[in-house]
Amino acid sequence: MSASVRLVLMAVLMTVVLIAMAGLHAAQRAGGTEIRLDMLAVDPRDPLLGHYVVIETELHSLDLNAYGPVQTGFSRGGDVFVTLIRDEATGSWSAASVHDRHPGEGVVIRGKVERVFELIPWIEDEDGERVRDRDNPRDELRVSYNLERYYASRDEALALEDMREGGRLRLIVSVGRSGDAVIKGLEIDGEDRLDRLF
Repeated sequence: MSASVRLVLMAVLMTVVLIAMAGLHAAQRAGGTEIRLDMLAVDPRDPLLGHYVVIETELHSLDLNAYGPVQTGFSRGGDVFVTLIRDEATGSWSAASVHDRHPGEGVVIRGKVERVFELIPWIEDEDGERVRDRDNPRDELRVSYNLERYYASRDEALALEDMREGGRLRLIVSVGRSGDAVIKGLEIDGEDRLDRLF
C-alpha cells in the first residue's frame, strides 16, 4: 500500500471518528431529559481556549445532611448520582437525594466528586457563647458534572456574567438515562438560546 493511500485512509478514518463523536453528542442532547439549573456567579478565563463563563449551580456543593439519610463512603474521583426534582413554580431543577450508585428511577444526573468535606457547624451553648457542635458534623461534597464552562466571545462572556449576577440566566441541560449531562444552551430572561451543533 502506497504512502498516499495510507494517508487518505487515515484522513477518512479521522473524519469518521469526528462525525461519530458529533453524532453521539447530538443524540445525547436530543434524547435526554431537559432540565434547567439556576446559575451562581464566578468568572475566570482560559488563555488557551478563550473566554467563557464559569458555571456554578447549587448542584456543585451538596450538603449530604439535607437529603434524608446521610450517604457515606464518597471519595475524591468517585461517582455521585443526584436525583433531581423540578420546582413547578419556577421550572428550575434541584437536588432531591444523593446516592453512591444510580437509584434506577427518576431524573438523575451523574457527577464526579472533587472534594469531600466534614463541616463542624457553630451553635450557641447554655451561656450564649458560640461553640463548634462536634457531635453533629455535616458532610459536604464538591462535585463536577462536565457542565462547568460555557464558551463565548469576549464581549458575550462579559455580558453573560452581568446577566448571571442579576439572576437572568439559567443553564439548559440534557440529562441521559445514565445520568450523563451535556449543555444545550442558556435561558436568558425567559427565552431559550440553544446552541447549534451544525
